[in-house]
Amino acid sequence: MVCFVVPRVMRMGKGREMLIDAASGQRRPTIPQAPEFDSAACEWSVVHVEQHRIGALEIAPSSPVNHVFAIHLEGITELEVADDGPFRVHRILPGQVSFFPAGSVFASRTIDAGRFYTVSLTPQFVLNHALSPDTGTHPAFLPQRGISDSFIKALCDRIRDEVNADHPKGRIYVEMLGQALAAHLARHYTSSAPAPALTHGALTAHQLRRALEFIREHLGEDLPLASISKASGLSPFHFARRFRQSTGLAPHQFLIHQRVERARHLLIHSPATLAEIAHQCGFCDQSHLTNHFRRIVGVTPRRYRDRVEA
Repeated sequence: MVCFVVPRVMRMGKGREMLIDAASGQRRPTIPQAPEFDSAACEWSVVHVEQHRIGALEIAPSSPVNHVFAIHLEGITELEVADDGPFRVHRILPGQVSFFPAGSVFASRTIDAGRFYTVSLTPQFVLNHALSPDTGTHPAFLPQRGISDSFIKALCDRIRDEVNADHPKGRIYVEMLGQALAAHLARHYTSSAPAPALTHGALTAHQLRRALEFIREHLGEDLPLASISKASGLSPFHFARRFRQSTGLAPHQFLIHQRVERARHLLIHSPATLAEIAHQCGFCDQSHLTNHFRRIVGVTPRRYRDRVEA
């Protein structure tokens, strides 16, 4: 077993990377102990960073809340992982990357000491930047264990560096790096194929692009299905079925996620009250915002704003 000296704690935040327990459905931190540092104090709503030093660790079957990249820093780790099957041993070397897609179920265990950090992207952010209206593809991401991908590592290193920089509020820069990660995932680590033709149930690239643009342009308004479908030139019935086939989400689910993402941005960058944010994002009232925000993000809007301002 390799031993390491724990460095000075550089930054400690309140937010944690979370898993959903497959048996109970309850959320819990991915790593039980507190991280050496994280990005919770940064004004980033869609990207999160944590660094850990761990010894023996066992994770019961769980699903990541976000898409998580784990970059191994020190030690040679024998990691046993079960991805919807028996445990397999992976020898993880410094500099290698593992990827845990949001919603995928896995279990893992190790007895080796090591240090690693994680960079995670919210599912909606990845959907926005990995879904290609030009090709009509909807990526299904594949788990990766101990791969050597210098592009992913370089992007994650830059994001991690921002946590400890003198300007940790560079949200636009970090989100641009996140967009590059999402695009790289969609190109190299998916099982997606071109979307089926319209006669097989999917929207055309043009119809999908029109629908997404219409939703984003009118996010704060009342958006009945008929209005969105009209932008794509389809009846509400056919549009709803084809939108789900193209994106994996029903139109109302996609709309709610987009509104929550806008609310997250406003909670960080706007002094507006919760009631005003709810109105600007198209929710009926503050209670409506709170219910959906807590379901998707895991905390109430007020708690989320308090964490950012702390």
